[in-house]
Amino acid sequence: MTREAETKTVMIVDDEPDVLNKIAQILEANDFKTIKAKDGQECLDKLKDIIPDVILLDIMMPGLTTKEILRAIEKDSKLSTVKIIFMTAVHLPEAEEEGLFASQQVVDFIEKPFTITRMMDAIEKAINM
Repeated sequence: MTREAETKTVMIVDDEPDVLNKIAQILEANDFKTIKAKDGQECLDKLKDIIPDVILLDIMMPGLTTKEILRAIEKDSKLSTVKIIFMTAVHLPEAEEEGLFASQQVVDFIEKPFTITRMMDAIEKAINM
């Protein structure tokens, strides 16, 4: 994939190192800059210094809940343009019950395991919104 515009940045938040590293490797091979975070707190800490275009956020992680992460992102006006894509192995009705899709910044979800094509399509769609 050749990009004519500036390089887009994707933050990947997942507590599984293999998943985190594999997604980063795929994105970097497709000309994205990546930022990796192993949990919600590291995600929020890194968001103080850099604003990604998209956040790939695993729903099930230790520490901060997904709701807490979303609330913190929504409260920070400088992050208002960041699009969030959930990565989940959880059945979606359970995530909907938790109200995780109520945020205007959540633009898509991809169910684990997902294909590279599905992930790339979701990211491109989010960037072009």
